[in-house]
Amino acid sequence: MNIDSTNQVRVENELKSKLYAPMTEEEMLARLKKSREQGIFKETDRVISNMRSKYGL
Repeated sequence: MNIDSTNQVRVENELKSKLYAPMTEEEMLARLKKSREQGIFKETDRVISNMRSKYGL
């Protein structure tokens, strides 16, 4: 494995870990707001309701 592919694997692993890292409600709302601003959005109330139902919050 060369240095470039090693770095690529490291970056991919970091991205995956950040993608699936636990978030606070405030962090989730901020991500949803950013997505909405970029035109990629979900209704915040629906997402929060689904998360609360799924995880018993």
